Amino acid sequence: MKRGRGHSLKYEVYRSEALKHAANAVMEDQALQTAGIDVSQIRFEPITNNAVDASLMWGEEATLFPWEDVRIWKASDTKGIDISLWFGIELCGMAYATPRGSNLCIKVILLEGKPDRTHPLKGLVAPLVLLAIESYASLLGCVEIEMQDPSSGALPWYRKLGFEFDATNRLVMPIDQ
Repeated sequence: MKRGRGHSLKYEVYRSEALKHAANAVMEDQALQTAGIDVSQIRFEPITNNAVDASLMWGEEATLFPWEDVRIWKASDTKGIDISLWFGIELCGMAYATPRGSNLCIKVILLEGKPDRTHPLKGLVAPLVLLAIESYASLLGCVEIEMQDPSSGALPWYRKLGFEFDATNRLVMPIDQ
């Protein structure tokens, strides 16, 4: 049964709160500041046409994820969250996650960082984007994050971030409540 506009508004507020939470966490992150990163330049935003256009400029090294389809997904998935990660005017990464009807697990469907090895958030896209996803998942009441269909090359990264394969071979990470 579909619910009214007020129900989708709740999730819009949750998404906004999650992006704000991630931005605030970044501003207070001493490790980033010690590494010389100007945290005031880091922004978390929804995926817009501007973000999709910027991702098309990433070149041939970029994975051809269907970022332009996120707009369509958002229209039918009121609980999904889309994130573009910026450093100043430079798009450094994007992600889309959704609980897909689950009350316990949010699935990261797409996660991609700019393939340029010199961008200012290289190696930080996944942990930064996961700040927002974890915050959003907590607001939804989820207890874990799942990486859907992770590439084998990214497995060491995900394990370093706290993801492990469960008994059903899903790559998951518990959410700190």
